[in-house]
Amino acid sequence: MFSSGFAVPSDLMAANRRLTGWLLLSAAGVLSAPHAVAQELADTATVTVTGNIVNAATGEPIPGVVIVVEALDISFLTDTEGKFLLADVPRGMYSLHLIHWDYQRLDGDLTIDRPGEFVLSMTPIEDPNEGMITGIVGVVTDQVTGDPISEVVVNVPGVGRATTTNADGRFRLPDLFPGRHEVAFSHLGYRQRSETLDVQAGHATRVQVVLTIDAIALDPIEVAVDRRDRNLENAGFYQREEAGWGHFVDRDDIENWNPLRITDALMRAPGVTTVMDPRMPSRQYLAFRKGGATCFPAVYLDGIRIGSGRGPAEINDILNPVVVAGIEVYRRLGGMPPQYSGLGSDCGVVLIWLRRGG
Repeated sequence: MFSSGFAVPSDLMAANRRLTGWLLLSAAGVLSAPHAVAQELADTATVTVTGNIVNAATGEPIPGVVIVVEALDISFLTDTEGKFLLADVPRGMYSLHLIHWDYQRLDGDLTIDRPGEFVLSMTPIEDPNEGMITGIVGVVTDQVTGDPISEVVVNVPGVGRATTTNADGRFRLPDLFPGRHEVAFSHLGYRQRSETLDVQAGHATRVQVVLTIDAIALDPIEVAVDRRDRNLENAGFYQREEAGWGHFVDRDDIENWNPLRITDALMRAPGVTTVMDPRMPSRQYLAFRKGGATCFPAVYLDGIRIGSGRGPAEINDILNPVVVAGIEVYRRLGGMPPQYSGLGSDCGVVLIWLRRGG
């Protein structure tokens, strides 16, 4: 939660070391105001405040932070000085989400009850390769039925790392050292098998493993090496992509196409189009074609809604394709992740996921 109230500079220095940050309202012109002016401020229905976003380690301003205020259905960027303005906002408490590809995401509640300024700090991601998985991911299935096998023990004895498959037969072993690893797959009632797998820095070795009850010869494990983003992995991006619902754009696609705008990266998806702003023809908004007309999809950034579906989401203004790890496009409810199929999803849903650490 973002705390509100007045603070002295020493409080601010301590606050910048906390992930959640402190709300710091400027007392200038408020404490010194005459009683009548102070009463007038108290009676004002709306207020205007200025936010300052700084690096928790250095105190330097952070430009390009995406600010999402869900209750007001708005999202925008901090300027070159790390500032943003909330103008004529009704007094009250608001949930704020601060998102930047080089910093840990910051979520909290902000109380706005008077004009002034506040400062929030974000913690940087220090490792430039933090967002990429170096390890092994895969799925284990039954040789006869093809069904996934849960609770298979996946063990890398050379480094003392092990995990088990989930209900879908999937597993992940991130944060391995690059190099060659002996990996054993075992489950009660199945024949154990071991394979030697190569792991590359910044890449995920993706495997498909088949187990059998009988001691018969098996085909070699299918191995592929790809760049697998940790943010996409944790969000379930790859699992949904393998399930075949929706349209998916990953980092390799973006680098191969080199789009200038986010909408350019989505024009290959079926039913996707753009709508021009009549006041500024150079500005384009993402839209879907449905029944001979166009509508605006709900848009989420790292799981936070930045476009309600009632109007266009200005994704070209707040995002550069360079910082995007992957995009999911769902034009129908069928196959749409249930957590995003609520209010505003009638036209469809677009999920945008950022790169982490670079």
